[in-house]
Amino acid sequence: MSTPLIAGELDAAVHTGCVIFERGAMGRLWAQGRDRLDLLHRMSTNDMTGMPLNTVRQTVLTNHLGRIVDRLDVLNLPDGALLLTSPDQAGAVRAWLARHVFFQDDVQLRDTTAEMDQLLLLGGAAAKIADALFAGAGALSLQQLLQVDAVIVARIDAYGHAGFEIIAPVDAIHAVRTRAVAAGALPAPPALLHLLRVEAGAAGAGAEISPAYIPLEVGLWAAVSFSKGCYIGQEIIARMESRGRLAKTLVGLQCQAELLPGAELLAPDATRGIVTSSARSARFGWIALALLKPAAANPGTLVTAQQGAHQISAQVVPIPFGR
Repeated sequence: MSTPLIAGELDAAVHTGCVIFERGAMGRLWAQGRDRLDLLHRMSTNDMTGMPLNTVRQTVLTNHLGRIVDRLDVLNLPDGALLLTSPDQAGAVRAWLARHVFFQDDVQLRDTTAEMDQLLLLGGAAAKIADALFAGAGALSLQQLLQVDAVIVARIDAYGHAGFEIIAPVDAIHAVRTRAVAAGALPAPPALLHLLRVEAGAAGAGAEISPAYIPLEVGLWAAVSFSKGCYIGQEIIARMESRGRLAKTLVGLQCQAELLPGAELLAPDATRGIVTSSARSARFGWIALALLKPAAANPGTLVTAQQGAHQISAQVVPIPFGR
């Protein structure tokens, strides 16, 4: 199926206006109890100790091989931590964490995905519209949040653009959506958010966020602390960082034609890689993200893929695209 071309009004709104995305498919998990951050600290890659209230921090759950279980956005609130998981992963994340809760831990985990809904405001005017909906939201610093009654508003970096995640009970989200559109937010399809992610060179759920990869391989360096204590998979990740030797690394590809995720790539040194995400950009044409051996990951390297009866060429380029 051909990838749609996103252009015109939606593309302009990302830069000078505001678009609104439906994010209900994301998983939402409540972690409560005095030891909730301690559990996350010993189970994930980032330093979760001393996390200030009303802030957001990204971290990654990894298995004993250092491979990704899931990436989490942790919203630390006075009455608990809200964990935003990949789509359809809240149950799996809850089960993974629950297996490692000790008898003496004061931690309760509850899957609230079905009880809550989620929207994302993104664009140059997102702060103005967020502030019109919730006083003070526009002044939030990056990775800060506020709570207005049952609604949570978190300021995030949305693939290089201003973003506001809005999480609320299902019965409250309709009013928020209606007010946002009335204030000028333009409803946008998931394909636009996917395009922005690929252009930014950011790892995505079900693509680079996968048990096939280690966080450093897919660019999740900011979600990894190299000064914290032990967690599952730490030894492998720490060794990779200290030796500066990744088995593979995430790159951008400028493509001759559409390359589908899963396409195998052949580099000039005969090493192989794989396409993980692709999109059609109004600015850059056919683009893709791929995992290649570091020796083949230098900008300007030409790679090829056999896709059906066609051989498609692509050039390695820096990410984000257009940098």
